[in-house]
This record gives sequence, structure tokens and C-alpha cells, in this order.
Amino acid sequence: MKLLLERWNSFLNEQKYSILHSDVVNSVDRALQILGLSSNANLRSFLIEIAIMESGGNPRGINKITHHTSNPFQITNGAFQFTQETWKLKKMRDRIFKNAKMSNPWDKQSSSEAKGNVTMGALTAAMWILHQLNPSREALNVAIPSKMPERAVLWKSIYNTEGDQEGKAEYYVRKNSL
Repeated sequence: MKLLLERWNSFLNEQKYSILHSDVVNSVDRALQILGLSSNANLRSFLIEIAIMESGGNPRGINKITHHTSNPFQITNGAFQFTQETWKLKKMRDRIFKNAKMSNPWDKQSSSEAKGNVTMGALTAAMWILHQLNPSREALNVAIPSKMPERAVLWKSIYNTEGDQEGKAEYYVRKNSL
């Protein structure tokens, strides 16, 4: 039993939980403000739950999410690049440039910046969701389910990679209920 606990503590220390959960929540709020979507409470819940699912943990091994690893939304280069190029997100990119007062437009940012900046990660995740749920029209807003089990199914279908065999909707609900 002692060896098992030592291995678990070693694993937790390897995870490098360096971002406070409150910083992720603040970044989600800022991202939605920048995008003009602050009133979309279900999108806010979904983004926070995604961050918990993708990177949330506790450096002490306690069953309460207090921290996240770097790149809390697990942004990929391909997803970030897609948010820079698709016509459906042009108005969102324009809102980011205007409302965030960026010195360079969204399409001139690097994926390493999006992965290293929590607010940029939240912006990328939000735009990815907008894109996925608006398959053939301009992506300006999105209807997200109000119930967590429905959001869990949505996460699995539009956000979690097919290669992640452990990423199940039931686990999403369980981890987001801590």
C-alpha cells in the first residue's frame, strides 16, 4: 500500500499543476467578455468543465480540483490554426482584436502563445466550440445544453479526441462533480 501511495504522489508531482483553478475561471470569463458572449452561462460552464476534464487536478491528491497543468484546454496546433483561418470565425477574430486590444490580429498569433496563455487558450476553445456547433453558417453564438450529462456527451463528440479511449462522458460527469 505504501508503494502505491508513493507512486501516486510521484505521478501527481510529474503533472506540474501550476495554474490555479480560479485563474482558469477568470480566463474563461475574460474570453467570453472579449467575444461578446458573457451572457452565455452554459458556454461558460462548458469551458470550465472542459478545462477540469482536460487538465484539472490537485497537487496534494485530494479529490477536489484546485489546479491545472499548462495548456489547460489542451489546445492543439491544428485546432488553433483552424480558428485563425475559417471564414465562420472572422467576426469573432475581429472582436478579439478590438476587445482585447491586441497588438497583432488573431491570425498572426502563434499556437505556442495560445497554449501558454490561459485566456488565449479559453478563446481558442470557445471558438472551436462555436465552429463545431455551427457547421454551415457564421459562428456568432451557440446553444449549449444546461445539464452536465448532456454537456459531457457534447464534449466527447466535439472536443475530446477519438484516440482517447478513457475519455468517457461518465468520467466527465464524475470529475466535474468533485
